[in-house]
Amino acid sequence: MITIEQTITVPADYRLFLELPRSIPIGARAKVSVVVPTVFDSQNTGRPNDKSFRGILKGKGITVDQLREMQREDKALEAAADNRLYSEIR
Repeated sequence: MITIEQTITVPADYRLFLELPRSIPIGARAKVSVVVPTVFDSQNTGRPNDKSFRGILKGKGITVDQLREMQREDKALEAAADNRLYSEIR
């Protein structure tokens, strides 16, 4: 699995164009996900602020800090899997 992540500035026409790595074979099936948070922090960094998670987390017994830690752990696992895959390809 290859994970490509990029933070962008939303263009005036609200259009995005996607260019895939040439290492992906033509005809290969790919899953593409676009995640767009709907509430942003006051510094306009593009990261959702803690308020945007309150409704999602309500009644789940998890704090925003715990959620952020889980996200960091998930990214680390994805990076490790990508590194393993890349080392097998080479």
